[in-house]
Amino acid sequence: EAGKVPVPVLQVTADTLIKALEWCEYHCKAERQDISEMEIRDWNEKFMDIDDEMVFNLIPAANFLAIKGLLDLSCKKVRDKIRGKTPE
Repeated sequence: EAGKVPVPVLQVTADTLIKALEWCEYHCKAERQDISEMEIRDWNEKFMDIDDEMVFNLIPAANFLAIKGLLDLSCKKVRDKIRGKTPE
């Protein structure tokens, strides 16, 4: 039956999937309600106020699930974290 076929998401933990869906739900709502770019940026910043483990889990999850915006946001968080640091 349509809509009742399970989709195996073996590479993504439940917590990570919930977080990814939270991002998708907000961005779908933001698009429908014409939320300003500034509000979206603020929301994204608060959304990414998470521990490193979740950030590193979101990257492959967003890639696997083809959520480009979340992948970009997660990679930016890592980039910003390591910017200016030395290899030591």
